[in-house]
Amino acid sequence: MLSDGAIDCLRPLTFDPDAERLSCMIPMGGIYWADEIPDFRTLMDVPKSDRDLIFRLFSIRFKLWAGDELSDDDQSYWDNAQRLVPGYPVFHRVDISDEDRAPQAAAEEDAMAGFEALFGDADELTVNEAGSFNATFDLTKDQPKSLWQRFLAWCRGT
Repeated sequence: MLSDGAIDCLRPLTFDPDAERLSCMIPMGGIYWADEIPDFRTLMDVPKSDRDLIFRLFSIRFKLWAGDELSDDDQSYWDNAQRLVPGYPVFHRVDISDEDRAPQAAAEEDAMAGFEALFGDADELTVNEAGSFNATFDLTKDQPKSLWQRFLAWCRGT
């Protein structure tokens, strides 16, 4: 359920059919419109837990755009948020236009490529229910043990 802080952040936002379409790799991994998010400073003043609740709405909308069936939890969250802040612009763009499909696909691909570049070599990657992740890299594996061996490996670029 949306918190009071998230509601207070979203309530002033109004739908603008001429709003600029933008793209965000992290945390959204997709497109959005300028009227759907407050200015950066305001957004950063919102506690992370409230921001996560807001970003969840974008995640659900991406599922709707993809034609995915929503879980009962996602559907309930979406319906409750729409009841609490019916004027929020995200609810005015539930269907994606053909013109917006390519930029959405490109943003998703860019996000996946970025995550692959950052975490592709991780030895362990875990994601919790809230969507936070933890990557572990073993920086000592396949490394020579002595300082001299490490220095020679560095000199050789290996």
